[in-house]
Amino acid sequence: MAEITLWMRSFVKVTDAGSFSAAASRTPHNQSTLSKHIASLEAHLRTRLFNRTTRSLSLTDDGAIFYEHAVAALAAIDEAEASIGMTGELAGVLRMTAPLTLGESRLIAMINKFLDMHPAVEIDFRLSDHALNLVSDNIDMAVRVGQLGDSQFVARKIGLARRMLAASPAYLDRTGRPAAVADLMDHNCLYYALASYRQRWDFDNGDSANVQGNFSADSPNALRAAARSGMGIAANAVWLFENDLRDGSLEAVLPDFKPVSMPIHIILPAARHVAARTRAMVEFLAQEFANDPLLAIG
Repeated sequence: MAEITLWMRSFVKVTDAGSFSAAASRTPHNQSTLSKHIASLEAHLRTRLFNRTTRSLSLTDDGAIFYEHAVAALAAIDEAEASIGMTGELAGVLRMTAPLTLGESRLIAMINKFLDMHPAVEIDFRLSDHALNLVSDNIDMAVRVGQLGDSQFVARKIGLARRMLAASPAYLDRTGRPAAVADLMDHNCLYYALASYRQRWDFDNGDSANVQGNFSADSPNALRAAARSGMGIAANAVWLFENDLRDGSLEAVLPDFKPVSMPIHIILPAARHVAARTRAMVEFLAQEFANDPLLAIG
């Protein structure tokens, strides 16, 4: 049994790394040993797990199915050992996804703190403004900004994305500074193509404006760049603009009117075993968000 578990760990490592050479750099085993482990596992299962060419490595259909079960089985083994004191630390690969700007501006620093506390954990962090599929992409947890639709996932609200309007001083000097929400309808407004609000901007005081503009993007960083260039007024999370506000390349627009904040959730696949390292990260991020004034719910 111990031998099969070792083979399975090598199989998961190689799959996660994408190649034998990359996996060897992350484990105590060299490429030759990893190759022998995989060959032994394939012989035991009586099936081929990888499609191998000189330039690529990919899972077979059987390999993809076995990978999903192997990840769950190894997580259960790790947790069982931890529960009776066979290991005193969290370990293994934690696969996470989050929006690009939230990940870069906040989450990476938090993850660094988590890894200092749990050095045997490895983080596979996938940043994307397009929501990845937790099941098909084999992701353990996701941080999502915005309203959640009905889904098969388990969700926990951990924070709020406080939002603001920003534009370059050059744009505002040229067009004038809005004094009320209704004035936004006379401006070129840059909107986030993936957001449900898009061209309707709602504010905490109940005001709203149906805005117009000649530019939209599926990337918050593209909106930030467009606003910096003087193209118009952008609406997004405060963390997107905070550095530009400090250096003066952007200016807060209607600072007394706050766009409605967006909820931030952690979501987990409902049907999958949740490893101890994943649960620990959920609790850690919930506390970190609570301590950040730009993210805290209260």
